[in-house]
Amino acid sequence: MATENCNFPSVLDMNELPIVRIKLNTPPLRCIVKAILPELLENFENASAEVVQCPDLTQPPFNLTSEGLNGDENVFDIGDITNLIPSIKREKLYDVKDLKQITGSDPLVIIGACAGPYPFFGVDGESVENVTIIGDRVENGTHVHMMKSEDVAECYHKSLPDDETRFSFMANFFTSNGFRGEVLKIVCEVRKGPLSFSTCIREALKKHFGDEIIAIGGVILIENGKVKVHVVKPSLAKKPLKSGKELNKLVHFIELSPPSVGVGCIVSHDPGLNLRLQHIHLYTDRDQGGHYHNDTEPNTIKYTGYFGVSKQFTKIDKSNEVCNNLL
Repeated sequence: MATENCNFPSVLDMNELPIVRIKLNTPPLRCIVKAILPELLENFENASAEVVQCPDLTQPPFNLTSEGLNGDENVFDIGDITNLIPSIKREKLYDVKDLKQITGSDPLVIIGACAGPYPFFGVDGESVENVTIIGDRVENGTHVHMMKSEDVAECYHKSLPDDETRFSFMANFFTSNGFRGEVLKIVCEVRKGPLSFSTCIREALKKHFGDEIIAIGGVILIENGKVKVHVVKPSLAKKPLKSGKELNKLVHFIELSPPSVGVGCIVSHDPGLNLRLQHIHLYTDRDQGGHYHNDTEPNTIKYTGYFGVSKQFTKIDKSNEVCNNLL
């Protein structure tokens, strides 16, 4: 649908939407390291997991708006794929500033993956969310990646100003106070199995912890090897969608050359809330980025991730429709 012809809806107040809060029994970081390392080594030729002090994430190559991932850690799942299937729900427009009241955190740092604020650009896009809120002051380092046309897979990038804090349809955010402290450092090189970096971590957590929810969020640096991402086409479908195959026609797939940086979340278990269990968006300094799928050069790939572990999981605006997490 051509967004420039739309009457844009008002932003939904997330404080007035259905909210499910789950307090998590967060295991010690060293226990998570012990749990995931064997599975990482099954999928990658070289892998390590350890507990380290978080590096300063405001510095290259990450360039975030806050230094760390610690303090009042939360993982949020907002909306879901049913806001796109079977028809586009343009009214699903949210504002990250609402999370300040929901969490009660100050400062509040928000990183993660979401759909872009289509009214601002007039087209749909993939947002790499990176926002710090201290009091009433907002610092917005969010990148939005969009396609130049429906037919040609040519990606471009725009940054959001501090006063544009909206997003649409669905989001997976890790929030914290942005303090530096102990985090998980996971390094994986040379993929020998079929699983992506995020899928491998998620399945390792699921295998060890079962139905106990472990929710992590953070940053990823891809130092070597190309990766496959998708970016939605400028105008999402006008007609109802019947399948995931049709949904895939609404995106362009491209390869990103290294280095690239990502932010996002991984959740080990869905207790029946229609969750997206892994969601990572990547960006580069070359105007390209998008929704991460997997690497395309397994023999040279190298991932380095720093993750905080959430003490609470929050689902906002849960749909009663069936969600197959097709994107």
